[in-house]
Amino acid sequence: MADSPIYYGGGKGVGPMYYGGRNASPMYYGASDKTYGGGAYGSYGYGGYGGYGGYGGGARGGGNEDGSVIGTITIGRMVRVISQRWLSVFVFLLVGLIIAFAVYRISPTVYEATSEFTMDMRRSTGGQNRSTLSEVTPDYGNSYAEIFNTRISDWKSDKVISKSIQHYRAANPASTSPDEELIGVLGSAKLELVRNSRIITISTRSKTPALCAALANSYAASIEAFTDEENKLRCDKAVSQIHANVERKRREVDKIAQSLLNFRTANKVDNLRSSRETIQQGLSKTTGDILSIETEETQLVEWEKMLAQVQKDPMSYGSLSSGVPRAQEIAEEFRAYQDADSKCQQLMFTFTDSHPEVISAKQAEKLARQRFMDAAARALLSGRSTLRVARNRLTNLKQKQEDLRNELANVEQRIVLAESGLGQLEAEFGVANRVLEGLILDENKARIEAESNNEIVRVGRPASVPSKPILPNPLIIFGAGIALSLALGIVFVLVLDNLEDTVVNLSDIEGRLALKVLAVLPHVRKKDRRDVAKHLLYDRYSQFSESVAGLRNLLDSPRYESMSHCVLFISTQPGEGKTIASTSLAIAYAQSGRKVLHVDFDLRRPRLAGIWGLEIDEEHSFSHTLQRANGSSKPDFSTLVNRTEHENLDVIVSRPPEGVFPATIFGSSIVPEFFEWARSTYDHIIVDAPPFGVIGDVVSLGVLVDSVLIMCCPDRTHFRPIQYCTRSLTEAGASIIGVIVNDLEISSAGAFSPHGRTKVNGKYGYGYGYGYGYGYGYGQSKGDDDDAPKQISHPKTPAPTASVADRENSDTPEEPTSHAPKGFVDEE
Repeated sequence: MADSPIYYGGGKGVGPMYYGGRNASPMYYGASDKTYGGGAYGSYGYGGYGGYGGYGGGARGGGNEDGSVIGTITIGRMVRVISQRWLSVFVFLLVGLIIAFAVYRISPTVYEATSEFTMDMRRSTGGQNRSTLSEVTPDYGNSYAEIFNTRISDWKSDKVISKSIQHYRAANPASTSPDEELIGVLGSAKLELVRNSRIITISTRSKTPALCAALANSYAASIEAFTDEENKLRCDKAVSQIHANVERKRREVDKIAQSLLNFRTANKVDNLRSSRETIQQGLSKTTGDILSIETEETQLVEWEKMLAQVQKDPMSYGSLSSGVPRAQEIAEEFRAYQDADSKCQQLMFTFTDSHPEVISAKQAEKLARQRFMDAAARALLSGRSTLRVARNRLTNLKQKQEDLRNELANVEQRIVLAESGLGQLEAEFGVANRVLEGLILDENKARIEAESNNEIVRVGRPASVPSKPILPNPLIIFGAGIALSLALGIVFVLVLDNLEDTVVNLSDIEGRLALKVLAVLPHVRKKDRRDVAKHLLYDRYSQFSESVAGLRNLLDSPRYESMSHCVLFISTQPGEGKTIASTSLAIAYAQSGRKVLHVDFDLRRPRLAGIWGLEIDEEHSFSHTLQRANGSSKPDFSTLVNRTEHENLDVIVSRPPEGVFPATIFGSSIVPEFFEWARSTYDHIIVDAPPFGVIGDVVSLGVLVDSVLIMCCPDRTHFRPIQYCTRSLTEAGASIIGVIVNDLEISSAGAFSPHGRTKVNGKYGYGYGYGYGYGYGYGQSKGDDDDAPKQISHPKTPAPTASVADRENSDTPEEPTSHAPKGFVDEE
């Protein structure tokens, strides 16, 4: 196989499309001279660049999984999409600015003038006359907003607009503006009530500044005149109706009053009534005095009880009114007693009872208590004397009250006898008089109501001729253009992002596919496919090597140990690196001292022989052996094993499928027999399978292995094939444990971790994610050129048929010398 192989595209003699040609820059593993140094992009968890990966960016679009064209909207996704497609957003913004400028240029120039008038109201609370007034004075509400909203229809009526035009013609006789233009300006005028005020503004718009100002002033004057006319008409009508009723009732009351006066003169009822009033006044005064003395008596009794209680318990003293005899003296003695008692308590707390100061304090407290008791006793005697005097006065007043009551009863009896004929006249007069008073009150209220129920409108600030147009407004037009264009641009790029079905970050895989990311393999800048696949043999300390080692450690963990004996690598399309990844994992297992078999089950396009530089005949070709053994005796699989340059790693490879029918092979029993032999012979079996989306061999292999790993390349792998692959393998009974993200560029690594990129410059320290960096080796010397290629020594590949013994006896080291990597140089 001297010629370059055709790796899923590309002709003979041309480098592989995926791993790059000899003379052209490759698509993924490019032809750049730079290799990964010992940068600080570490691994966290078990996989490289994050065994379980850090979530970068928002949820990726693609698919329409939330039922919308835009997809799931998150801040992270919007930032990512806009940063990736900023040019599209900028084009939308530029188009929006152009359209906004065109609108600004073609829009007509419009001026606006504003006049003001004030509206006042003095609303009454209403009364009996409200029903009468409601017939002629409609209720427009009790607030300025209610009145404004009710009257605005009247103020915008044709009558007011006609008055405004007449007023304008009278004020501007030289105007040549037609009535249609005036009606259009006035009809589009806006009347607005200024919030929390009584000011109403009238705004008119016109292409002529002087016209809109004159019409605004004429409109305000017309509203004032119209409102005054309506108020006068309503007031006159309301008052005239009620006044007629008042005059008619007044004549009726005068007639009854004359009849009553004549009857009183004849029967002298007035004298008796005067005597009754005098007696009633005396009785009222006597009753008031009795109540006052009874209150005083009650207070004296309470004070007596308090002073008597103080005699028993001095500390129960509260306070006495200033009217209590000796109240001030008692209060002073009680304060002195409290001070003495407090001082004694303090001394007793400090000293013993036999201390001189305590004894002295107790004596002072006793004397103060005695003085307080004496003052209370004196006050008690004085209070009892006062109580006796009050009770004597109360007895005399009650006797006087009784005499006045008897006299009043006698006068009342005489009045009743005299008024037996007067009652009917007084009743009639009272009713008529009350009705008259009510009508008079209604008349007065009606006058006030008729005046105050009307709105008083007065022109306030007249409109002035505007100097600047209000339309077109550049801020609104350009602001709206920018906002709408940005919104449309963002929606456009989100829709495009949603329609694209490629994987971008870990959240796409773990969130949408519900698959764990077990490892992230970085891009290795090597032209030759074999060098990339065997990179772990040449450099154990590179980022790629550490990532594969992290995957191996993860599969050896208790969680995956039972599923790592036989592992199948698959992809949904050619060129996603399953052969590279499977070879690297096989080497990593072999470097850990375990016996590993790497099998190339891509029978249609075998690649593993080219990786290891093996040239085999059909007798040792895996696919040809399986084809010959189909339906015959079981072959000796050990004859197919090819030794590699690592003593613990064996490979089984195939020749190109000439005369081989893979579909027939996978449908036979020879494949399960092969896996039975491999499981009994090796610690680990790594299987390289064909792409799932091309043929269906993967389903047959998936049920024969312990676990399946799916390869994924950023911006290349699509969701729907992975979803279909996962569903098919799961339904067949295969165990899919996770995804390996391959060929990750350092410049895009920030999308796969929450921490972005880190420069270490050759220093040992913390790096990418949560793990440790790769700067164990030597720092870069001053003479090194960052852009110069980092050379890695590659020993000649041993003959593939060399035995283990030959290699042990050879002077050549088993593994090539590994150059310690230099510090990582940031690609950007």
